[in-house]
Amino acid sequence: MRIRLSLGLIVAVLLATASSVFLQLPAVAQTESPDPAACGEDPLWQAETVTATLFTSLTQTIALGPTVPQTVSLTTEEPDGDLLPSTDPEALDSGFDDLDVLLGVPMEVMEWEEEQASEAGVRLGANYDYQTTLDWRTFGGADWTTPVRNQGTCGACVAFATTGAIESRLEIGLSDPTLDADLSEAHLFFCNSGASCAKGWYPNAALDSARDTGITDEPCYPYDVSEQTCTLCPDWEDRVTRLDDWVGLTNQADMKQTLADDGPFEATMLVYSDFFLYSGGVYRHTSGDLRGGHAVTVVGYDDEEGYWIAKNSWGRGWGENGWFRIAYGECQIDNYAYVPIVDVPLPSYHLYPSVSPTSGGTIVSEPLACVVDGCESGTQVVLTAVPVEGYEFVGWDGDVVGDSESISVVVDSDKIVTARFAPDPGGLDLRTFVPFVAG
Repeated sequence: MRIRLSLGLIVAVLLATASSVFLQLPAVAQTESPDPAACGEDPLWQAETVTATLFTSLTQTIALGPTVPQTVSLTTEEPDGDLLPSTDPEALDSGFDDLDVLLGVPMEVMEWEEEQASEAGVRLGANYDYQTTLDWRTFGGADWTTPVRNQGTCGACVAFATTGAIESRLEIGLSDPTLDADLSEAHLFFCNSGASCAKGWYPNAALDSARDTGITDEPCYPYDVSEQTCTLCPDWEDRVTRLDDWVGLTNQADMKQTLADDGPFEATMLVYSDFFLYSGGVYRHTSGDLRGGHAVTVVGYDDEEGYWIAKNSWGRGWGENGWFRIAYGECQIDNYAYVPIVDVPLPSYHLYPSVSPTSGGTIVSEPLACVVDGCESGTQVVLTAVPVEGYEFVGWDGDVVGDSESISVVVDSDKIVTARFAPDPGGLDLRTFVPFVAG
């Protein structure tokens, strides 16, 4: 399954906008999305002081919270260290202010997405063939996702949700679930203006940066849990992964189709206090105040049970080992999908032709690039053996065999091919080999 195929689906989707209200391309998203500078004007995203000790204590509370997702509540710590559910209903919204640093999507983004979803119409005549359930963590018996990571006390969720989707799509595009791509969230987040731990960031801005600048690998610029200055490795430009483009979707069916065709995407959601305490099951908001907006990576769905499967960036101690399931339509999770289009280059291979004996003839290759520079996997090459005068073509040896002077080779790996020639008795002028004797 190649990522490039996603362009066909996306183009078809976008053509449908002539008859129904769909969603804007990145250029529209850029013009209609809120100005990143407005983040600083929203009191929800002002800087907060959170100590490492307090954050550790609160994340332990999250990790060991109640197991019933519909009746979560704040936990209290007993003298022996056990964490038990609080019996005080009013305690649910107390003590969560410091956890708001885990959220990083400005509320104006959530409002804009809601408006886009409300204006989107049904795509008439659309053909869908996605399966009823899908989970890229187990698809085909392999895990096509990358490990859950921890954004720490920084509102960098957009960077983690963006890289999570791109990393998975790289694995799927290259048909290699063992790739375990690890892109630098720090590069994406801290090397772009408008992004900060205190204010968060915009998903469309992150995807624009991934397309225009690219994202280097994690070892080039490792992520830390605090505000960082942009400090890249010297050769970072040679190590970046760039998007071909990105698009937005508002239709649930289109979201499922792109998941089935090409892999995970990024989505945002509203977070209420009870979500901090989620530890399993299908999440539905039941209690607690609205805390802010959050970005996650959607990796699957289940039509039978009616939920999405998503990867969070709060570490493996939260939720279902860092993952969660959320009901369709809950907390605006499926108002808008940010779909990265990863144009994955196919592997390049060489064709190594030779002749035996070297004086017997030559080989003509069409195209010649596979012999000189290498060519994409699957390229078909036609080789023609051309004997010189006094020789005849005998046959091909190596990775391709045959006795026809022209033969077709599919270069799906490095290939070694030898054209064999032999003296042609019928074509030799024997007088040239008989010494002249004067009489």
